[in-house]
Amino acid sequence: MEDCILTKHKPGQARGFTLLELMVTLTIVAILLTAGHDLHSDWLPEQRVVAASNRVLGFIHQARAHAFSQGLTYLCDGDSLCDQFNPTTSLLLARDPDRDGRIGAADVIERLDLPTGTTLIWRRFRGDALRYGRRGNLYYQNGHFLICNQDHARKVVMNVIGTARIEGADAAACP
Repeated sequence: MEDCILTKHKPGQARGFTLLELMVTLTIVAILLTAGHDLHSDWLPEQRVVAASNRVLGFIHQARAHAFSQGLTYLCDGDSLCDQFNPTTSLLLARDPDRDGRIGAADVIERLDLPTGTTLIWRRFRGDALRYGRRGNLYYQNGHFLICNQDHARKVVMNVIGTARIEGADAAACP
């Protein structure tokens, strides 16, 4: 028993960290926070572009499938109800049952909102909307959607038969 000596702090002796230990700890925390902030500020916009391009591709497949089963289907700018196609943050899947070329609120089947800070730009298409016929084909339209968020971009490329694929894009083409 006497061989085992327990050290106890004497009453007046301070316990805690030394200044050196505290400085090393604060330095490590500062480095981790800086690295995390840089990673977060660049990584998040990139992931938003990836998520948006995947969601747009899925929405295109949904529009095409709807055209196979229900007939004429529109994919268009969610901000203008298919009156024009400007840079947007949302897309609409709609129908035009009276075939007057105008989409009303009751004609909207589904709406896709893009992630925060993400913009979709319509490039090289003719008209104000993508029109899918009963066979799932587009009416002589091919082009791409450019999806941008800060310094990151991807595009969803469409061909005239209505199929689509995702490709990388140069963020310099973004506004």
